[in-house]
Amino acid sequence: MVYFLDKFLKKEIFIMVKKISIKKAKNRIYIIILSTLIFSIITFSIGCNIEQQLFKIPEKIKEVVTIKSDINISPINDVIDSIEKEYLYDIKREELITSAFEGIIKSTDEKYPELLSEHDKDELEKIKDKYPEDSLDSIKELIRKLREKKDVIKMEDLIIYGNESMIKSLGDKYAYFFYPENYRIMMENYSGHISGVGMYVNQVEEKIVVVKPMENTPAYRAGIKADDVIISVDGQSIEGKNIDEVVALIRGKTGTKVTITFFRPETNEKFTKELIREEIEIPNLIIEILNNKIGHVRYIGFIEGGANRLKNELEELSDQGIEALILDLRGNTGGLLLDAVNLGQLFIDRGNIVIVKEKTDTITYRGKDTPYAQFPLVVIVDKWSASASEIFAGAMQDHNRAKLVGNTTFGKGKVQKIFSLSDGSAIKFTTGNYYLPSERSIEEIGITPDIIIDDNSETDEDEQLEIAKKIALELINEVKSSSSLQAWPLFSNIWNE
Repeated sequence: MVYFLDKFLKKEIFIMVKKISIKKAKNRIYIIILSTLIFSIITFSIGCNIEQQLFKIPEKIKEVVTIKSDINISPINDVIDSIEKEYLYDIKREELITSAFEGIIKSTDEKYPELLSEHDKDELEKIKDKYPEDSLDSIKELIRKLREKKDVIKMEDLIIYGNESMIKSLGDKYAYFFYPENYRIMMENYSGHISGVGMYVNQVEEKIVVVKPMENTPAYRAGIKADDVIISVDGQSIEGKNIDEVVALIRGKTGTKVTITFFRPETNEKFTKELIREEIEIPNLIIEILNNKIGHVRYIGFIEGGANRLKNELEELSDQGIEALILDLRGNTGGLLLDAVNLGQLFIDRGNIVIVKEKTDTITYRGKDTPYAQFPLVVIVDKWSASASEIFAGAMQDHNRAKLVGNTTFGKGKVQKIFSLSDGSAIKFTTGNYYLPSERSIEEIGITPDIIIDDNSETDEDEQLEIAKKIALELINEVKSSSSLQAWPLFSNIWNE
């Protein structure tokens, strides 16, 4: 529109100029006005044409910039940095990048089986040869090529494929990649509220085994027992899956159904239960008073603030005349390292509680002033007492601070950290070994109790608790008969003062 109007005006003005005899013009100002008008129109025309061309150029630039800037692989870089800095064992950067690269291709091929031909895969593999082995540019180009191949492929998914592949390549049996939803579910464990069926589980080699069902939960009402082995969830075999993956399958929205198939070694039978998920509050402490003078505390899990809650409960129990404490760690598979330390500091006022040796550092956690340093204490453990439970129980045993009753513990002497990523996912891997105050490791060994006794499942009596009660009563009598309170000597060789 502008172009045609502009052309018409220029033609008419030039005709006007031709008809006018400049020599006869008496007013030169008129000529100047005409010249100015002609120049303005021509400039306007050129300006409009230039503006039309420039309007298209930024779109092209924008398109190119969008393609390049869209390839944001910072989560992959974050995983590599975390592994290089924190992972207990050495691994080369180029090995991680190669693993991420190959994992992206493999997972894409599995999700879109018709997308990549063998020739396509070969061509994609050649991308690695264009860049240094320790450069992430190969992954950027790979992601760009795959997105060009199929629009529906999300960059976020490709990055997750790469990160998951790197974690699996570590060869660390405790390492795990959390998809965003799995990470959310895992964090529920530490909040004290979950939506599930109410059973504690643990991983024993390749098996996911029930530790025990929680009372008044779907699993408990369905008759699920300790040592039942999970075979499948909603028809999906759990073979090859680790405990975090299985828990994620079992958890879900309150009111929804989940079908779980079990194997019961006790009777050599396989059975299936359909359960309705419920909102379940996970109690950290279950407390009862025995013989009017013994506090029996089931410490369910090591969560944030757990030890502080027990401290508050101990104050109330002391006001009620409680003279000894039985701390029950049976079925407690662990949790937060710092809660284990805080619990230890509630009963140990000097010396080491645990020593954590990381890749480049050694951290020693020590006891501190506490009014319960001499309070009579018995600890019950079993084969499921693991990790943080073993840190606490081992410290009590090494300091001769408490009597341990029950069965040999699980034997997990490694520490893991969880790193959250910017895309909502998270990674977990081993960052250190922990050692008890005597500097012994219990990895794959466990802790042998001072008094070994099995709990007979065929009787209603809790044999382990009964023995713990007897020991607690003996300790109370010893304290009463000893004015110097020397019933709790500490090993001087582990004070480190």
